[in-house]
Amino acid sequence: MKSYEPESLIQEKESEQENISDLAVEALEWFIDDEHVGEMYPRNELVDELKYFLSVDRPTAENVVSSLVGDIVDPVQQINTELGKYVGAIEYNEYPDSGAYGYIDFDDTRGKRKRVVCSRCVEIYDHDNQITNATEGEGTSPHGATWGQLTDKIEKHYRDAHSQDPDEIKVGASLLSGTTISGQTTWHDGNVTVGPNMSLTDRQISITGGVIELYQSEGDLPADESPGTLAYVDTPEGLQLYEFV
Repeated sequence: MKSYEPESLIQEKESEQENISDLAVEALEWFIDDEHVGEMYPRNELVDELKYFLSVDRPTAENVVSSLVGDIVDPVQQINTELGKYVGAIEYNEYPDSGAYGYIDFDDTRGKRKRVVCSRCVEIYDHDNQITNATEGEGTSPHGATWGQLTDKIEKHYRDAHSQDPDEIKVGASLLSGTTISGQTTWHDGNVTVGPNMSLTDRQISITGGVIELYQSEGDLPADESPGTLAYVDTPEGLQLYEFV
């Protein structure tokens, strides 16, 4: 049985990721073109279309589509029905004055939700789980939140976390898909980065340099905690990160 040097395989994987990221950026322009926004396409036919659009082979085009629909801050969505899998951008908006973009996210369990994403984060970070976003029905954003309410949260995040606006509205197509403890990055006041170095115990989530308390519901959160203290709440949507103010 032939063996391989780990470093050579790591370099090969990094090269593949870089190539797919570059192609995903190009493919995204196809999806957010006015002609295609609001349209869903059968995945098999779409892969064939992108194969010619990107001038790549079919397996590569399939990987590009998987990268786009697997990115948690990307407007390209996949809807699975008994008739098949359909891929496209349901709705997409840019907010240059807020340094953000917004789109409709669809999840089999959570349904259709508005999401607004910080484009400056997209510019400066590499992984989708590092990007701050405000999503309807998550964290402090209620179900039924308007685009304006979600955009206001991203503007607050800008004031707290960034010293300059993005050079342009850049969408998260080139990001590497990562996961947080809950499998998603959700809005929380204060822009605390949820890193991959966290582990869940019965009562606490351990991170480098300390722990964050875990509570079973919002009702269990203490009323007298010091401002700036972080806490996780176990919700039906997954673990949500809160900051006391």
